Amino acid sequence: MKHTQNKVLKAFCWVSSVLFLVGCSAEGPSDTREVAVQGLYSAALSDDGTGAVISSIQHGGSYWKTIAGQRVFNWNHQQGEFSPLVSVDIDPSGDFAATGGARTMVLWSTVTGQSLGYWNTPGDVKALKLTRNGDYALVGMDDQTARYFDVKNGGIRQTLRTGAIVRSVDVTPDGRYGLTGDDKYNVTLWDLASGEAKYTWSLDNNIATVALSSDGTYAFGAAQLGQARVWSTLTGREVSKIDTGALQSRNVTISQAVFSADHRNLLLGQQNRRVTLVNTVTGNVSSSWDLHLKKILRPTSATVLALAFGSGNTYYAVGSNGFINILK
Repeated sequence: MKHTQNKVLKAFCWVSSVLFLVGCSAEGPSDTREVAVQGLYSAALSDDGTGAVISSIQHGGSYWKTIAGQRVFNWNHQQGEFSPLVSVDIDPSGDFAATGGARTMVLWSTVTGQSLGYWNTPGDVKALKLTRNGDYALVGMDDQTARYFDVKNGGIRQTLRTGAIVRSVDVTPDGRYGLTGDDKYNVTLWDLASGEAKYTWSLDNNIATVALSSDGTYAFGAAQLGQARVWSTLTGREVSKIDTGALQSRNVTISQAVFSADHRNLLLGQQNRRVTLVNTVTGNVSSSWDLHLKKILRPTSATVLALAFGSGNTYYAVGSNGFINILK
């Protein structure tokens, strides 16, 4: 009897292990493009995923066509050197890009590759986002502020004071709303016309990433190794909880997030190379992928640095190990 019970127990454990592995499994990329040999400081994708700005540890900044895997322009802040760019972005039209160094910011044309302006910033740049056509930039800094720059004409339109380092920002394409995430555990929605805070939401750790839907109706925020939430910008109320514990076997840090054009879904990237597609309202995970690893047998991983919704059921993700991943 005891022998039979042991056999049943072993069989149950084996089945449970299989179910656990299936539950945690994820697809790999359908294709990849290598854009850097020694990894990346930062990266950004155009809204449709067809263009990418890359900040390589070895080769500085560059602009790429993702489908062809072609480097089109080299972008650095000083001639003759490779600039370590801490944050980069492509505007919603795809025609302009911005690169941020420690205390410098440059606007570029993705069409001609030419520099359209160079600025010194009053604090160290931590994060930046452009409005449509590169007219304005919201820049998060280490001086406990986010500055709303008039990129085309020069000058600062708003100074948003958070009381802590601002590590993540987003802005609606029309420049109506800005979103900041800081080291006081706060996600704040700002009216950029007045510079006033509309809502502030608190999570359980330093904020790792924030995102706004393009129409400004939803805001997302995620804490390091902690909570992740979607809120309504109309009411300030919570819409959904993203269960980071359910994304894998324990809480994880979401490093990047982007809403779909219709705002029904969120694409989330984690520091452990996992990408997940979740429903904005329910928070349920519908698909998962793991980014490509260069050396599978070695203990290595890749932080997700940039995400985009492509056409149809195609998605794009850039990993810190220097690969653009095409996901289907």
